[in-house]
Amino acid sequence: MPDIISVENLSKSYGSTKAVDGLNLHIRKGEFFGFLGPNGAGKTTTIRMLTGILKPDHGKIAIDGRPSEDKQQIAKVIGVIPESRGFYEWMTAVEYLGFFADLYGIAGKEKDDRIASLLSEVDLTKRKDSQIGTYSRGMRQRLGLARALINNPQVLFLDEPTLGLDPQGQEDIQLLLKKLNVKGVTIFLSSHLLNEVSNLCSRIGIINNGKLVAEGTVDELREKTKLNKDKTLTDIFLNLTRNNP
Repeated sequence: MPDIISVENLSKSYGSTKAVDGLNLHIRKGEFFGFLGPNGAGKTTTIRMLTGILKPDHGKIAIDGRPSEDKQQIAKVIGVIPESRGFYEWMTAVEYLGFFADLYGIAGKEKDDRIASLLSEVDLTKRKDSQIGTYSRGMRQRLGLARALINNPQVLFLDEPTLGLDPQGQEDIQLLLKKLNVKGVTIFLSSHLLNEVSNLCSRIGIINNGKLVAEGTVDELREKTKLNKDKTLTDIFLNLTRNNP
């Protein structure tokens, strides 16, 4: 499979603090990739650069063969659920998704069909005309996922998509993500829920102090750390991040 996300020697500093330091990543088309690291490791900064929100100090990014400078074209092929999510609470779900459809130039019957399909997919059809301000946290998360999918993206970037949800809400989102990946959507997932990452992701990268310290399947990471087969991703993560200050 060709790379759909390519990152070469990516760096970003805030003053004297180097948030991301010479990062290299290659994500294959259709992959479900987990991106892990302690708080302050550089995960969110990396996602913001990959999605065009932040400009790197150094390095190159390409999404689906398009350089990061081509923001308009990249915006057409990616969807994003950021760590901090904004909702217009006075809008209904239909109005909210319609607003974002308009931004992508989706109109007429295509717009109506896309909104109806997405609301069905995230199980919000019955509440489509309710104001978002009346939604539970889980419903908002599902609406945020629908928003990220409005342009039918090839790549989906997720920063803590199940943060604050109860176990049922987490499972609902995870099942939706699995279905999307089976359909061919490449997913780049950042999460502190290591069981979630272990269950969903085919390959994982671990970042610490802005540097990629390990990358591979769970078995490959376990082999790298020389841990026993009964050790979990949590054990692997702690070993790699504590031993790479």
